[in-house]
Amino acid sequence: MIWRKILISLLIFLTAGILLFRGTENEVHSEDILTDELPILMYHKVSPYSAHGGLGLRVTPEAFRRQMKYLYKRGYNTVSLNQLTDYWQGKETLPSQPIVITFDDGYEDNYHFAFPVLQKYNYSATIFLVYNNIGEHNSWDDNKNVAHNIKLLSWEQIHVMKDRGISFESHTLTHPDLTAITPAKARWEIAESKQKLEERLGRQVNYIAYPYGRRNSAVDEAVRLAGYRGAVTTVVGKNNSGSDPVQLKRLRVNGYTTMKDFERMLEK
Repeated sequence: MIWRKILISLLIFLTAGILLFRGTENEVHSEDILTDELPILMYHKVSPYSAHGGLGLRVTPEAFRRQMKYLYKRGYNTVSLNQLTDYWQGKETLPSQPIVITFDDGYEDNYHFAFPVLQKYNYSATIFLVYNNIGEHNSWDDNKNVAHNIKLLSWEQIHVMKDRGISFESHTLTHPDLTAITPAKARWEIAESKQKLEERLGRQVNYIAYPYGRRNSAVDEAVRLAGYRGAVTTVVGKNNSGSDPVQLKRLRVNGYTTMKDFERMLEK
């Protein structure tokens, strides 16, 4: 009789454990994050046109489609930067295989070539906008030996994308090197772009991408004082709850990234 009671108790314990595991196997919990480096992908242009620049900043639509298909088949789930921050702060759980997709500068080709693919897989993404250039072109590249006069997203396109799961954050007012201008000017670029975007988007803007990836301690402090939750850099790597929120690393994807490169960067 005693052995029978012990056996029944053991079966109940094992069953409860199995049910608990099944209920949580598709979620990532904040206490696990230090051993789980999370990726943020960095894109710029998604365009078939060589006139839009070299492959250093441009991914072809076909390559982008293959990459998104790979993520989908491997079970990756896109999350926002807000979700990531909430997760690290213990406020939210994440789906299995979480990943953040970002685009810098806000090129119009993001709307024509990247957006439909993201919609196909029900993927979200974040686009960092240069406020003063919305609806115009990449004037920060004027007078440089690079592709310029490339059209940027219009407000109409931005609102269409916003209503379908795309987040928009700041890439400053005019895309300057924030370490090469006066501290006062840098603070203005950082804070004013946040305020103006919030007015036009009707929601909080919580993140900024440093133009050219350039930052220093004064720039970091200006980002914090302006009320951002975080900032992304161009430093290559993944992040965890111990990462500095204003120095988040990303995985750079460009036209030279092969599928093997793409798979390898995610597996590291």
